[in-house]
Amino acid sequence: MATKRDETWGQLVYSPLTDTFEACTKGPISNIAIDRPISAGCIVTGKCNLKCQYCYGNDESLPTEELSAEEWGAIFRQLRSWGLMRVDLSGGEPTIRPDILQISVAAMEAGLNVVVSTNGMVLAKKGLSLLPAGIRLHISIDSGFSEIHEGSRVRRNLLPSTGSMAEVMELTQRAVAADYHVRILTCIGRHNSHGLVELGERLALVGVGDWNISRILSAGRAQLHDKHRWEVDDNAVLEEVHTIRECYPWMRIGYSNRTKQDGYFLLVLPDGSLATQYTDGRDKVVLGRLGAMSLEDLRRHPDFDLGLHARKWVGITTEYQGDAVVVQN
Repeated sequence: MATKRDETWGQLVYSPLTDTFEACTKGPISNIAIDRPISAGCIVTGKCNLKCQYCYGNDESLPTEELSAEEWGAIFRQLRSWGLMRVDLSGGEPTIRPDILQISVAAMEAGLNVVVSTNGMVLAKKGLSLLPAGIRLHISIDSGFSEIHEGSRVRRNLLPSTGSMAEVMELTQRAVAADYHVRILTCIGRHNSHGLVELGERLALVGVGDWNISRILSAGRAQLHDKHRWEVDDNAVLEEVHTIRECYPWMRIGYSNRTKQDGYFLLVLPDGSLATQYTDGRDKVVLGRLGAMSLEDLRRHPDFDLGLHARKWVGITTEYQGDAVVVQN
């Protein structure tokens, strides 16, 4: 069921089915302004079972202190009181936490829509019972070729995660069959940009209907390595995306070539600090301790741009009168 938030210009509507926000206006409005944040990425742990070189949420730059599930519950209630509609639980690898079920349920009980972003390897072994029903599951898969996916998703000893491709694809199939809202995430660089068509075929065979392809951010661990290895030819990628869309018109396939994310993503770090993401060399910029901050503190913070935050998340505008919504083409 869609979540709605009243605004001066109409309503903001979040669809858990498509993971999209829609601005339903009371008439033609050129600028959709909001005074409250919409979504936050909650990095519940910096720990991970992998050590991928392009990881933007790397454990090296994250606090080692971790909140308990009860403390996360208080965080979620504060975020909801600010008007947030969605949280993305990530890491590190969030499913490493033995209490990830309790954390997810706490977010749902606070009235938030919940996404869990995962590499899938823990879930593949321990099962989907680690997570509650009714959430979105975003699973990272890097290529349609096993050797490329496993060679980029390296273990802590920097060796390929041999066998992980088959495990994660089988997990994806089980999640789709269990009616989780599944999205596949693929971050592309030179090492894997030529395997998209093959991955599209694999995803179609297991019934995935939602796939997001994006450029690698120069943040976290990725900024410590040769940036040229993450650069790709946008035109070549767009040709592949176009081919995939023609082959599987029923699949929602997004492509983002943005590599700058300066001050508009809202993050909660493992220790409860509120932060935002920069790609200008500063990486994650701490805004303050969430429990000690007010919404007004966030609005006035010079390192967070609420206007860009809105433009990032609200991609669709419609016009409505009361409960009747008219789509503006």
